[in-house]
Amino acid sequence: MPELPEVHTTTTMLHKKICGKVISDTWSNYKSPHYVGKENIKDVSYFKKFKKEILNKKITEVSRRGKNIVVEIESGAHIVIHMKMTGHLLCGTYSYNKKEDVWRAKEQGPLQDPFNQFIHFVLVFSDGTHLAFSDMRKFATISLVENKKAVLEKFKTLGPEPLERSFDWKILKTCLSKKPKQKIKTTLMDQNLVVGIGNIYSDEVLWASKVHPERTVEKIKDAEYKTLTKNIKDILSKGINFGGDSMSDYRNPDGLPGEFQLHHNAYRRTNKKCNRKKCEGIIKRIVLGGRGTHYCNTCQR
Repeated sequence: MPELPEVHTTTTMLHKKICGKVISDTWSNYKSPHYVGKENIKDVSYFKKFKKEILNKKITEVSRRGKNIVVEIESGAHIVIHMKMTGHLLCGTYSYNKKEDVWRAKEQGPLQDPFNQFIHFVLVFSDGTHLAFSDMRKFATISLVENKKAVLEKFKTLGPEPLERSFDWKILKTCLSKKPKQKIKTTLMDQNLVVGIGNIYSDEVLWASKVHPERTVEKIKDAEYKTLTKNIKDILSKGINFGGDSMSDYRNPDGLPGEFQLHHNAYRRTNKKCNRKKCEGIIKRIVLGGRGTHYCNTCQR
């Protein structure tokens, strides 16, 4: 699932690429009986209302809250997108094959990447360009929120942003201490406590902090909270600098993969020697909360 660095990368690029563009049409082949009556374009009736509200509106801003992408249009409404497991947004010029019900990029290059071919939602702009959403597993959610106040209400249960200047070890401790008996790895991934950290970056943060993923929150010391906070900021920032992680299928709006996967110290390095100097440990894999978890069996305690 795209985490904070991937969502940040996408948001930053989209803000530069689509702000000022006018939506002239939209298309979706999302359809699920599980979403009937819900505020999600997977409900066909909802999509019709969604389409009516956004047509001929100019995009004024693209921002991020946690793992959510928020596209503001000139009416004051906001398109809220959560990319979930396999979703990513692509900018380019596309053509639609009605017979096959598929969209294909006209440009040669990164947009032709096989991971970019699962198009299930498209915004058509008045200048002839498109914003296409590739989502292989079709888990993503897209909805329209009427105004900024409603956006704040929608996100009111989310935890603080870890890259904000005000976020320090005391805030991290206060947030995580709400679940003292829970394992630290699982707690770091709880978006209601701290946003943006998922499976990849929690493994990397815990490795850098020498903290075992199965340690319970109540056993984390203040000195370790300070180290964890520093590493959360450093590693998420590193993820952004490398354009996100494409160990799976994430691609940025140009269709290109990120490079953070080339710099892992723990995630998916099962049975490889620990990268820490003078450590003879081996990276092991366990399952916590249904998620594969990677750690050094020697330096993480």
